[in-house]
Amino acid sequence: MDLRQLTSDLVEDAFGMWRYRWHALAIAWALALGGWVWVLLLPNQYDATARVYVDTETMLKPLLRDLTVNPDTLSDVALVTEVLLSQPQLKAVALETGLERRATTPEQLERLVTGLKRTISIQKMPKQDIFNISYRDRDPEMARNVVQVLLTSFMENSLSKNRKSSVNAQQFLVQQIKLYEQRLEEAETRLADFKKQNVGLMPGEGGDYFARLSTAEAALKQTQSQVRELEQRRNELIRQVEGEEPVIGMSGMSTAASGTSVDGAISDLEMQLADLRVKFTDKHPDVLRVTQTLDDLYKIRDSERQKARAAGPVVNPLETNPVYQQMRVSLSATEVELASLRSQLGQRQQAVAALRRSVDTIPEVEAQLNRLNRDYNVVKAQYDALVQRLESARLSEEVQADKEQVTFDVIEPPRLPLFPTAPNRVLLYSAVLVAALLAGLAAAFFLNQHNPVFYSGRKLRAATGLPIFGHVSVARALPMGRRDMAFAGIASGLLLAFVALLAAGMAGVSPA
Repeated sequence: MDLRQLTSDLVEDAFGMWRYRWHALAIAWALALGGWVWVLLLPNQYDATARVYVDTETMLKPLLRDLTVNPDTLSDVALVTEVLLSQPQLKAVALETGLERRATTPEQLERLVTGLKRTISIQKMPKQDIFNISYRDRDPEMARNVVQVLLTSFMENSLSKNRKSSVNAQQFLVQQIKLYEQRLEEAETRLADFKKQNVGLMPGEGGDYFARLSTAEAALKQTQSQVRELEQRRNELIRQVEGEEPVIGMSGMSTAASGTSVDGAISDLEMQLADLRVKFTDKHPDVLRVTQTLDDLYKIRDSERQKARAAGPVVNPLETNPVYQQMRVSLSATEVELASLRSQLGQRQQAVAALRRSVDTIPEVEAQLNRLNRDYNVVKAQYDALVQRLESARLSEEVQADKEQVTFDVIEPPRLPLFPTAPNRVLLYSAVLVAALLAGLAAAFFLNQHNPVFYSGRKLRAATGLPIFGHVSVARALPMGRRDMAFAGIASGLLLAFVALLAAGMAGVSPA
């Protein structure tokens, strides 16, 4: 089908619909009047709005960082907005503003609260800490009152929520601290009792059992090595003393006059004994050994003196040899040091033997002690953390009590709306007119389709299948008749009524 034929068909349909123009105009007038009356009867709706700025960046916030609890205040405020739109809160708003007087039954009150939730809007502006609170109602004063109540509740509930959360947190922390304090005392008691029951088996600064055993064995080996070295030194000194020859050409001296061979050793040991008595008591093993050695040397010295007095002036040349005397002194000192080391060696052997005998006891004691210490440390760490958090919570509560945690600045308070926001009567009038005209055209189209009329031979031939020998064109010589003028006037009246309604709507004239 080409464009010319399509245009011809549309023109023929238009002529056919023109036959039912009065029907279409009547339908359009009826629908338009009914729709315009419905729009006129719609009650006016008034919007009341308030804007509030939530300031969480206070001067105290950077100063008290890491000292107080820093909650996400904006998240708490957003949660308060959800609470404000809950059923109990909305019922409280309806009761405070007198909105509940519009409902006479519980069912009507429930529907009123549901509608209230639908018409209230609390929104946060993107990338800004500004909240918009709005409400729409047919009564402008009621709309303002509802927004005022919501704004007040929004600010008070946000602050009270923070304070209530802080109080609840402190109560919980106090309860937990008491519980952990009791557990800490029990752990300390168990640890103290265990230490009392296992005195002597507890690990010291040397570490655990195996570290102590390793240290004791190393000390034992070192002492054994020192004892062997001193024994070799002593044997060498004995060999040298016994093999020393008299010094030729030395003049004889009286032993009694020049002293004995052990006087030097006695002098050294006396000085050593004096130093030991400064550090230890007389019952100390080292003091006892040096005292015993001195007693032996005193006996030797007395014996030599008696022999010297009995022998007269005859003197052994070795006794006046300084090298010999020095070797005798070194031998005596070596004997003393060797005796001391042997005593230490015995003590260390006993310590190693005691540790080896406790191979099954001490590790178990140490393991149990470690478990008790671990439990105690865990409980103590939790207790210290709870105490620190309680102090932070108390400081946070003091900050909130001064209202420095968050402040609300009302940018735009709710005002009494003077002009209705809805309905948009201009748009509704236009929509009603368009819908009425479309309905009239649709009615004319369907009537034409139901009772068609042929305006061309082509369509008649297509419909009947009979040949067409000719056709007569319509020639209109008469001017527009009265029916056509009446139709034009009535149609123009519809448009004039629409224009009048538009003018009234733009001027703000409404029945309510």
